[in-house]
Amino acid sequence: MLLAGAATGSMLPDGGAARVERQADCYDPTKMPPVETLADGRKAMRLRVLLWNVEGLPWPIRSGRDAKLAQIADWVAQRRAAGDGPDVLILHKAFTPAASRVAVAGSFASILPGPALDGRRALPAVPPPAGYARAARWWKGEGVGKWLDGGLYVATDLPVAAAMSEAFGADSCAGYDCLSNKGGQAVRVVLPGAPEPLILFNTHRNSREPAKVGIARAEAAHVIQTHENDALLAGLGDGGALIAAGDFNNYRAGDRTGLFAADPGFRLVGKGPAAGTARAAPMTDAAAWRQASDLIGFRGSDALRIEPLAVATIFDGKNGPRLSDHDAQYIVFRVSWPADAPAMPVPVPRCAA
Repeated sequence: MLLAGAATGSMLPDGGAARVERQADCYDPTKMPPVETLADGRKAMRLRVLLWNVEGLPWPIRSGRDAKLAQIADWVAQRRAAGDGPDVLILHKAFTPAASRVAVAGSFASILPGPALDGRRALPAVPPPAGYARAARWWKGEGVGKWLDGGLYVATDLPVAAAMSEAFGADSCAGYDCLSNKGGQAVRVVLPGAPEPLILFNTHRNSREPAKVGIARAEAAHVIQTHENDALLAGLGDGGALIAAGDFNNYRAGDRTGLFAADPGFRLVGKGPAAGTARAAPMTDAAAWRQASDLIGFRGSDALRIEPLAVATIFDGKNGPRLSDHDAQYIVFRVSWPADAPAMPVPVPRCAA
């Protein structure tokens, strides 16, 4: 039995091998998106956001992914070197070193991961439905511990005021999704010149069919995790401007509940009538859910107005080769504020020349 356990353990992936983390202690003004003046006098900054579930799953779950992950990393590096790459990179399923290298290759000042392999939830877990815990099955990956970290990353050159992550409860999951320490992360960044910070929120909630359990159980986990994400967001305590990315590839059970569904100011980035254009869509907009394998949402505030200007699906087999089981989404936002609003302090100094 001990020999069998040792043999099985030797086959498991190293769940912490991919993790990369750095938070810059200064900012480079030359790497900031320029501030422009709009026709109505408002100041504005355009943010290019790349959202990509890179399918960075390890062997024995997947094999042969390194070559395509290297293509993803090289593309990000080339775009960044040319000055037209993303200002914010949001990754999901970056479980392997080849996957986390996507953020490293972009030479971002700050690379901020989500929950670590050994990270445990500090906030109270959401109680599951009656009988949920008793129905857990170890042969479906439930109750056997975590093999992988959360696979989440936010990378940016923008000055970071604060970064936090929170794993889902140990039993707030269903099926094979329980093998990764999924959760949420929130990064508060400052746009130099703006009066208020911007929150970047990232999460990867329970899958549906890939979890390999009953649909009702997978969807129950999705709802539990949605409310645990809500607790993380509520802990930020300010209700400020926010850009949120996550498991928005279907209109799931959790997407019908929680803070985003209940917030009339929260909008999804949908595709506009002309190619490349974007529109603001409510959470219940069926067309927006059908238009992309992953979606991103946003909420403005009294101080910061957020507008989606453009969105493109790339590396989908039509616009570039298909490099992951999820297409990449490239979104351009305009964040604007009154010209006479006092700028908030930048939390870190300028980098030395």
